[in-house]
Amino acid sequence: METTEIILTVFTGIVALGVILQGLALWTLAQKVRELSNRLESVSSKLTKQADVLAVHAEDFLTIAKATAEKVQAMQAHISAISQVVHNRVVDADAFLTEATDTARLQIARFQDVIDTASHRIEETIVSLQAAILAPVSEIQAVIRGIRTGLDVLFGWRRSASRRSHEDEEMFI
Repeated sequence: METTEIILTVFTGIVALGVILQGLALWTLAQKVRELSNRLESVSSKLTKQADVLAVHAEDFLTIAKATAEKVQAMQAHISAISQVVHNRVVDADAFLTEATDTARLQIARFQDVIDTASHRIEETIVSLQAAILAPVSEIQAVIRGIRTGLDVLFGWRRSASRRSHEDEEMFI
């Protein structure tokens, strides 16, 4: 054999050995890819199961959250309506109290005016009575005392000193 054949055989053997090694490497790689694929499938199935469980829990949570949100909106509407009613009542009560206060002030002013007028008329009546009744009575008493004193002097009737001092005190009062 010739050297070229030998070289060719050696290169063919090397190529065959390379192809065999490459085949072994590809076969090992394929085994590793299968293992990796199996692992990925198991992990994927676990993740899918967990994602399904999470989806169910999320749906339950969303259902509860939606129901709660609807209740909160209803409560908010009720609270808004209640606060509007309370506001209207407070405004009405304020208007009523303002009107009642104004009416009471007016009535008090009228009452004070009536009392002032009545007091003034009573004072005028007392002054008129004093002028109309008491003044003539005092004048009549003075005339009677003058006549009595004149008669006492004319007829010489003498009174005792104690009686005179008593009459003087009455006149003083």
